[in-house]
Amino acid sequence: MLADIGIAALFLAFVAAALGTFLALYGIFTRSSAAIQSARNAFMISLPMITGVAAVLIYAQMTGEYQIAYVSHVSKDAQPDLLKFTALWGGQAGSLILWTWMLNLFLVAALLLNWKSEHQLMPWVMVFAGVTLAFFLVLNNFYENPFSRYWALENGNVKEAVLKPDGAVPAYPYQTSQGETFHVVKDGFIQGMPGARYDGRGLNPLLRHPGMVIHPPMLYLGFTGFIIPFAFAMAALATGELGAGWIRSTRRWSLVAWMFLSLGLILGGRWAYDVLGWGGYWGWDPVENSSLLPWLTGTAFLHSVMIQERRGMLKGWNMAMIMLTYLLVLFGTVATRTGLLSSVHTFAQSPLSIPMGIFLALTTLVCVGMFIWRGSQGKFQNDHALEGLLSRESLFLFNNWVFLALTVVVFWGTWSELITGFARDAGLMRRTITFGPEYYEMITPWLFGILFILMGVAPLAAWRRASAQKLGRSVRVPIVLTTILSVILLVMGIGALTTLAVGLVAFAGFATLVEFYKGVSARHQAHRENWLVAFSRLFARNRRRYSGYTIHLGVVVIGIGIIGSTAFQEVRQMTLSPGDTLDIGPYTLQYNRLFEAKAVDSRDMMIAEVTLYRDGRKVDDLRPRQDFFDPRQNPMTIAGQHSTIENDVYALLTFWENDRVTLRVYRNPLVNFVWWGGLILIIGTVVAVWPDPEPETVRKVQTMRRSAYAPAGD
Repeated sequence: MLADIGIAALFLAFVAAALGTFLALYGIFTRSSAAIQSARNAFMISLPMITGVAAVLIYAQMTGEYQIAYVSHVSKDAQPDLLKFTALWGGQAGSLILWTWMLNLFLVAALLLNWKSEHQLMPWVMVFAGVTLAFFLVLNNFYENPFSRYWALENGNVKEAVLKPDGAVPAYPYQTSQGETFHVVKDGFIQGMPGARYDGRGLNPLLRHPGMVIHPPMLYLGFTGFIIPFAFAMAALATGELGAGWIRSTRRWSLVAWMFLSLGLILGGRWAYDVLGWGGYWGWDPVENSSLLPWLTGTAFLHSVMIQERRGMLKGWNMAMIMLTYLLVLFGTVATRTGLLSSVHTFAQSPLSIPMGIFLALTTLVCVGMFIWRGSQGKFQNDHALEGLLSRESLFLFNNWVFLALTVVVFWGTWSELITGFARDAGLMRRTITFGPEYYEMITPWLFGILFILMGVAPLAAWRRASAQKLGRSVRVPIVLTTILSVILLVMGIGALTTLAVGLVAFAGFATLVEFYKGVSARHQAHRENWLVAFSRLFARNRRRYSGYTIHLGVVVIGIGIIGSTAFQEVRQMTLSPGDTLDIGPYTLQYNRLFEAKAVDSRDMMIAEVTLYRDGRKVDDLRPRQDFFDPRQNPMTIAGQHSTIENDVYALLTFWENDRVTLRVYRNPLVNFVWWGGLILIIGTVVAVWPDPEPETVRKVQTMRRSAYAPAGD
């Protein structure tokens, strides 16, 4: 009965989304306001339908409805309730439900918030966002239905199907050390096996980590969030309204999507660092890269739209960048959903590759066709021309070109194996080309270095035109500070390339801090405000500018963490008996004993007890371990970690025999700067998207200020 409710709600959600898209299109061509209003109502109805689907699936996971195949794959009785809940996105079908729900949520929010202010664009927004929503509901209903169930047929075989086959009865899985068998159940117990209850398989061990509780939802929010500015852009193309109106309407939507995508990438790095057991957080994995690609183009878009807002320039460029971001979102979704790319992040091979590939191809054709159509009409003509190579417009455009170069490099490295594999099968190439991390590490640092230079210089350049002399004066202090730091590093024996990398990142940081100092100092002198009050009011007066500087600071801190944890990382591996020690940097690890334990969720743990010393003084007890969730699955290696501002000591238990163990130990200097920098970046973005005060509130505040400073008797 529970699954039947979910099946019905999921189909009704598809009907509502498809009907809403059709009515919006019909209302546009017939100029029927009633049809457009009905389309809006249809999308409002599809959201509670999808919400109900998610709620039914979560309830099934919490209560152990293991006849439902998806529930059997991601949940089990011994699994903690939190993991039973988050198992919604622990598999293919459930994660598609979450993706679809988030897209519908964003669309409804846009309909509520932008309906009056952008009434001319909203019908087309419903069409383009609605097509994407309806397509994913097709996948949910007909390709990866989360309510497919196990049925015992009359011939004794078990079949997985959404609807009940003739003569079939429900079948339930029973987990054994050899695999999964199916039985008919009566009153909760397996017939013919007294006292034996059916049970599910449970989540993949790699997904049983706090980071995976919030990493996928953040990533999906970023992916689905970018569909809203894309829909506005396509609506602007369809109506021919290609001024800055659609840019202003989507600025916050773009920032929100970018913020969630950034948070998803950072949390994914933390998950990899804690769970995958290789001492790092970014390995240029194909699915990591597929999530990075829309972040790169989305970041470029957020920079270039400022030029269109202020100067009426780069209209075609901005349209192309948001289209590319949307298409890369689809590419990323294809990568994770179809199994085309080999990665620890992907789901298994599925039937989604053909429909998703067709949808991606058709969407690309529509985007390119509409872009060429409007371009041939001269709709992308700029209001002004570039007036100087050192102007802010020129530097921001250069910034975009570097982001685009990074996108091309990462895209080719990620998809080269698949693309060249197809070419080889077609007889166009002799072999498949595959790129490893060395490919990215050879090219991307130089491109990121250029971006850090532009991050420091571009915000200081004047609009329209800027002289080299004036710009030189603006960057003089950051250059002096960077030079002093570089000399200190070289004297300390740091290598030239590492010093160069630190110098480029530090230059961007110094330039940003100098701008903060100038702003706070000016308010302190002009208004006699103390430094803290001046700092807070600096944001109140120009929140957009200084929130951007805060985001830049977050990126600088991340850059420092990346350089420190890669250039200065130390690794040692040694086999130890109880009482033996291992030295790494200023630390000494003493292995004490090996013991077994059992967790509350029934997993078995093999734990090494290690004492960590620094300069002869005990600083921590570490317990690297391996967790065994299921005899048929590989164990999960959990590091013992000791974290400070300066270092992160990361110990792995890789092998044991009797009481002897093999430990692999990393010292990752400054790695925590990566996570703290991510936090600063998110704070800056939250400040940037925070709603502005209502106009009436602003007028009241201004009136109160004038009254406060007015002479007595006025």
